[in-house]
Amino acid sequence: MKNYLFLILLAALAFSCSGENESMDSSNNNIFENFSFSVDTVVVDPGEEIINLSRGVRGSSLDETKTYFYLFDEATTQINKINLDELVLEEQIPFEKEGPNGIGANYITTSRYMPGEEFLFSNFQSTGIFNKQGKKVLDLTLKPEEIDIEGLGENEKFNITSSIRLSPDRKWAYSLPSDFMEGTTQLAKINLETKKGAVLPIPALDIVGEYQILLQSGDGMSIYREEMAFQEINDKFFISGATTNSIYRFESGQDSLDLFEYDFSLVPNQKQIPIRKEVSSMEEFRSEMEKANTQIGFEKLLYDEKTKRFFRFGRIYEPREDPEAPRKAQVFLFAFDENLNFLGETEIPQLDQTPSNSFFKDGKLWSYVNVDDELGFAVFDFKF
Repeated sequence: MKNYLFLILLAALAFSCSGENESMDSSNNNIFENFSFSVDTVVVDPGEEIINLSRGVRGSSLDETKTYFYLFDEATTQINKINLDELVLEEQIPFEKEGPNGIGANYITTSRYMPGEEFLFSNFQSTGIFNKQGKKVLDLTLKPEEIDIEGLGENEKFNITSSIRLSPDRKWAYSLPSDFMEGTTQLAKINLETKKGAVLPIPALDIVGEYQILLQSGDGMSIYREEMAFQEINDKFFISGATTNSIYRFESGQDSLDLFEYDFSLVPNQKQIPIRKEVSSMEEFRSEMEKANTQIGFEKLLYDEKTKRFFRFGRIYEPREDPEAPRKAQVFLFAFDENLNFLGETEIPQLDQTPSNSFFKDGKLWSYVNVDDELGFAVFDFKF
């Protein structure tokens, strides 16, 4: 298997950077004080097949052991099963668009691996779990007129399965239905048998909705939204948003959530400069979006099973001068123990963008890169 130069860093060269946190005393040292890393890039061998990367790796997920990387191709409605240990495309798993076992003919909002090599597919019309043979084994479609969710607005009912997660027994569903017009997001808990449930408040993430931009015109509608992440890690659920460093955690069956908030010293704890949420022209839309992007933004949580630590990237984009040029940013990395206690922070000046679609495998951080239209990964080896 050939190795390639990483697009931003020189492969296999070690870098170090200081991340001294002045707010930490000597009894709670910043783990990034002696931080360094090396990076190499590997490429997957597709054999005689083609891995479609026209949409990057949106819709990818991993199995429990991080051996297999499942990449959904919406154009062909098949899943590419990629062996990360061997770096080969092992299998392409087809699914039907329509019919009783159809995953949906329209835009697929969610495609995710489930235990037992089953797959969850969701769009705005239907949601279900399918086995490897393409058969629907569980219909999770929740029609607005059938559900009774206390505290849920009418508009949120139409995307009730947004970012859907299931309890281990698959009797309860949790989701982040949004009102795009109002810029609000809530956590919904739904009994899948009775179609009843309630909304659990997540007020620390209300600020995410404050950075939504709406442009309505005769030609249609444009919406900018800060990303929300709803993750399941080690049988716990985590909710976070790009606008703030606050994190919610809960387990299935809980009716309340644990909130974690932090006082970072290298970057603001959340976006601070307000933006206009409604604009009347594309020029204003781009201007307000630029104002949001050039403030701090946080990525989803990353968990390293080897060190039992959580990591989270942050970035502040530089003002855009050339719309066609790749966007550059200041990149930061934050670390937490397995109970989400803060361990340290650092800026990484050797990076000018955050690693894309990243995950930890065998103690190393893997990040998607496109290498001459072939699926590749930059593999970071962190040293502390």
